[in-house]
Amino acid sequence: MCAYSIYFGSTEVVISRTIPAPHYHIVECDTYKAISRAKLLKKVETYKYIAIITPDVERTFSLLASEFKVVRAAGGVLQNELGEMLFIELRNHWDLPKGHIESGESSRSAALREVEEETGICGEIIGDSPIITTWHAYDTYGEWELKSTDWWQMRRLRGELTAQHEEGITTARWFTSEELAEALKTSYPTIIRVIDALYNKM
Repeated sequence: MCAYSIYFGSTEVVISRTIPAPHYHIVECDTYKAISRAKLLKKVETYKYIAIITPDVERTFSLLASEFKVVRAAGGVLQNELGEMLFIELRNHWDLPKGHIESGESSRSAALREVEEETGICGEIIGDSPIITTWHAYDTYGEWELKSTDWWQMRRLRGELTAQHEEGITTARWFTSEELAEALKTSYPTIIRVIDALYNKM
């Protein structure tokens, strides 16, 4: 892989061989010693964009990931017959339906299940591989987790919108392409990245 982007809230940490853009704070790592989680978290407190520059991206990522509990998730970017896109409102942010992959479950199956559970819409996956896989790090009751989420492109088959309120979802709704830009203003950097990847694919 050419690069990894890990999000700590709204802060993006890129692991790459080259500097992604001038505004990134640079951390240089050699092949055998990566930056520790503790040192990285200190930098996350100060900088919004961080680039870890290394000659071996995979090894540097693996060393850093070993300091987290890695969890896997899957979600869907689902469109209906009119080309509208399905979003959920969670914690006052517009988000895409997603959830953890259960034991013995494939990424594809988990994405379809989570979309239907969270929105009431049964979908069908388009394509043989995810649009993108995002990485998000967060502290859960004192334990740092690193979540990988596979995002699958989908189309609507059937169902009516029903928000899964017990999961804290306030509402589920369709957005036209014109409405989407406004919705993304109250979304997360990872979600914006997913939508950009979808449009690049299309």
